[in-house]
Amino acid sequence: MKYTLGLATMENSAASLFCDGTLIAAVEQERLSRIKNDGSFPHLAIQECFRIAGICPEKVDNIAIYWQPWRIGTRTFGVFRKMAGSAMARQAIMSKAGQMLSSSDSKSSENSNSSWGDLFRLRKILQKDFGQHRPRISFYNHHTCHQLYAESMRDWDEFISLSYDGGGETASTILNAVTGRARQEISMHRWPNSLGHFYSFFTGYLGFQMLEGEYKMMGLAPYGDPVFADTIRKHILQFETGGRYRLNTILADYHAALKGMFSTEVEGLFGPRRRPDAEPEQRHIDLAASVQKVYEDALIHLLRPARDAYPDLKRLVVSGGCALNVTANGRLLKEEVFDEIIIPPAPHDAGCAIGACLADLNRRQIHTDQKRIRSPYLGAAFGKDTIDSVLDENCKIRPAALTQPDLIEQTTGFLARGLVVAWFHGEAEF
Repeated sequence: MKYTLGLATMENSAASLFCDGTLIAAVEQERLSRIKNDGSFPHLAIQECFRIAGICPEKVDNIAIYWQPWRIGTRTFGVFRKMAGSAMARQAIMSKAGQMLSSSDSKSSENSNSSWGDLFRLRKILQKDFGQHRPRISFYNHHTCHQLYAESMRDWDEFISLSYDGGGETASTILNAVTGRARQEISMHRWPNSLGHFYSFFTGYLGFQMLEGEYKMMGLAPYGDPVFADTIRKHILQFETGGRYRLNTILADYHAALKGMFSTEVEGLFGPRRRPDAEPEQRHIDLAASVQKVYEDALIHLLRPARDAYPDLKRLVVSGGCALNVTANGRLLKEEVFDEIIIPPAPHDAGCAIGACLADLNRRQIHTDQKRIRSPYLGAAFGKDTIDSVLDENCKIRPAALTQPDLIEQTTGFLARGLVVAWFHGEAEF
């Protein structure tokens, strides 16, 4: 038996573990640290995968990483171009560069975010989990990891595959046509042209935490009117022929927004930004509606040429962090752009921990168990003996066990009274 460990190490850190071609466990770091969207190096997730599998680190033969850190050309060029065009961008990027060069295994907090630079120090960082054991480490394309995991969800031989997020090594959006074993690239948008950064920029502008509060802006959008949509399309996100888009990174500077810096030109277009502790004004709500509208329009604009070029491919697989925008996914179904859409349980970067393993197993021509990969229940399970032990340790009065009918009756009664019920059953969700 050969074990393969897959890692996602930034923003949504996670680990997965395969035994030959069977997925044994997959755990997102936040499930164990209790820190939402934990981006620290996934030591806890690695250790939990070992615990679930009942193996020691020395059993791992291969480690698969969801990123190729040496592919820095596109990012470097994009960064220098942004710095040349904006003093605010220069300030934000220099601050970010300092963070990237700091090591996650330094004296800083155990829960501090891992960095891109950590991928160059991976062997040293992994010593905490592996000691002197030196399994083979392989690095795989970020969007490939997204797509391989998502495409494991389908039984179709022919489909369109979309991966889009803030950005991978070079690309922020990849669109492919898949027919049997053939794979044809339809379009690719290079970073910093990014629908993910577009959406996150306005998340910060509306006073929510970027890379966390996007769902809040999405939830706010239905309460407003998209009165700023034309302004956004004119000044921020332009649509070009052939399903292409272009983000104005001079005005919508993602890195500056992470530091809470926004240009006076943007405030001139949309009014002053919302402070995090301020009640949303109507114009804030309308701006959220406008951003969501333009985002959805951009998604359809991106996909239309694929439907025109491949009219027989009526099914879509979506992956990447942007796949978490459920409102946009719903509009694709509502407007019947595709007949069917599949999105994996973890389309964001955490899912790449599984995707990286799949890339490694594909390289070694090892067949994988698709049914297990499709399950969202990939974490720890606890049997009756363990539960009994925890109850004995923590309860002065041991609660009586309920029959299945009594359990259902009590639970539905609680819910009918407006109470909240925590339900434990089977394995933990990834």
